[in-house]
Amino acid sequence: MVELSRGSDGAFRELFDTYYKDLVLFAGTYIRDLAACEDIVQQQFVNLWEKRGEAGVILSLKSFLLKSVQNACLSELRHLGHENKYAEWMAETPTIYARETEEYIFYSELQELLQEALEHLTPIQRKCFEMNRLQGVKQQQIAEELNVSLRTVELRTAEALKILRSYLKHYFSLVIFFLQL
Repeated sequence: MVELSRGSDGAFRELFDTYYKDLVLFAGTYIRDLAACEDIVQQQFVNLWEKRGEAGVILSLKSFLLKSVQNACLSELRHLGHENKYAEWMAETPTIYARETEEYIFYSELQELLQEALEHLTPIQRKCFEMNRLQGVKQQQIAEELNVSLRTVELRTAEALKILRSYLKHYFSLVIFFLQL
């Protein structure tokens, strides 16, 4: 943030590279036109660059960018003549709408934290965990594909879960909180 507020091209490029794809996907939940989504996201980065001197007061850059993209998408929908559909939709689901944005931000941050946690696993632990828990592959099939015993797959998956639980323990209470909303 400090580097961005000082006008660092490198800091801006890093932010752009980090968030661009995710923001375009997020915009796609509102607008089904990829080119329009890309234009909206690019414009939000232009706005951020133009107001980079104020970047130091932003508490969460990711939340700021998501909210900016969301507002720009809704503005675009209104501009395209969907005012009535938008108004009806907002009248019917205002709390669900707000919650979806919060959940998206939370999910995105949780994904980043999970990726960081996965870096702490050995290659075999990570492979077993990802195949079993993220891809839904049965442990017997993993053992066959990796040419190891079923017991090895069971142990490495259990070890991975233990490490991940430890690494993500401070985040667990937030997961529970969001599940209760």
